[in-house]
Amino acid sequence: MTRILIGAVTFVVLAHGLIHLLGFVAYWPLAELKELPYKTTLFGGRWEVGRAGMRLYSALWLLAAFGFVLTVGGWLAGHDWPPVLMLGAALLSLLLTLADWSVAWRGAVINLVVLAVLVVVLGLRVKPAHFSAYAQQTPPLEQVPVPEGLPEPVARFYQTISGETVPVINSAVITGTVRLRLQGITFNGRFRFTHQAGQDYRHYIEATIFGQPVMKVNEWYLDGKGRLELPFGTTENEPAVDRAANLGLWGESIWFPSLYLTDPRVRWEAVDAQTAYLIVPFGESQERFTVTFDPQTGLIAQMEAMRPKGTDPDKLTRWILKPEGWRRFHGMLIPSPAAAIWEDEGTPWAVFTLEDVVYNVDVREYLRARGL
Repeated sequence: MTRILIGAVTFVVLAHGLIHLLGFVAYWPLAELKELPYKTTLFGGRWEVGRAGMRLYSALWLLAAFGFVLTVGGWLAGHDWPPVLMLGAALLSLLLTLADWSVAWRGAVINLVVLAVLVVVLGLRVKPAHFSAYAQQTPPLEQVPVPEGLPEPVARFYQTISGETVPVINSAVITGTVRLRLQGITFNGRFRFTHQAGQDYRHYIEATIFGQPVMKVNEWYLDGKGRLELPFGTTENEPAVDRAANLGLWGESIWFPSLYLTDPRVRWEAVDAQTAYLIVPFGESQERFTVTFDPQTGLIAQMEAMRPKGTDPDKLTRWILKPEGWRRFHGMLIPSPAAAIWEDEGTPWAVFTLEDVVYNVDVREYLRARGL
């Protein structure tokens, strides 16, 4: 549906631009057009501009046509500048159609629709203010030695991010900004994820327009049960949701990766020089991530697992976590930005950028709260 809508908008903008060529032809004039009769007055005959004035008016119709056509070309090529160019072209076109309202009023209506769409598009580009820092601060962290006997790429990874020791993490509050795709529309947003390490989590996300929240997501994984609250409904008591949430719990633990060494329920299995399996618990059973390491940096290149995408427990989709950068928080390198990708979608549905990380604070009540 979203692709159809985008295709329809692209067609309308392109057609609107090409119609402006008719205005250039009629008002120069290069030909007589019944729909746009030549005249030397504008604004309903109130302003006599003469032949030279009409040629300038005609040239402006050609300029607007180029603006709309170039906008579509830039849009299809994936550039960032088309909304700004389309805004200029639509405003110019609106002035031109208002100047000859009696025959060009349909163009004015189209311009108003285009401008309304642009307001939304430009609003989606505005980034929200950061959430305030969490009220508590990270205390001194206990350090434990990196165990021996790890698969070679795993040992190299921990040496790179932390050295000979790793911190013991029992809770985490991760705060930052996010680029979030919902129903094909990409929003700027902000998030706070709260973890009781390896046990429970709470997600709070705001999708924003012009930096203001238009949708709030509250999601919990508590005592092995997942619950998702959206403005249009709540999902809970679904085995597939519980399984997906458990994988999310362990996937997001990449933001405190020492847990993969300090939790006795977790283990690493060797695959080859650049890959290892990460085995994590799920109730009485286990789940497996395939973790690939960058041979140059030693850092994780991606983690992936087969994860339920909906409520069908038998329908699994390859879910990929891909670090796009690394930052040091409390002496340990962790991914930021980090992308989450469903294989069948091809591109990230979310890219998270960390702004504040707090470890080992009391989150027992905050985990069961709602909102910020």
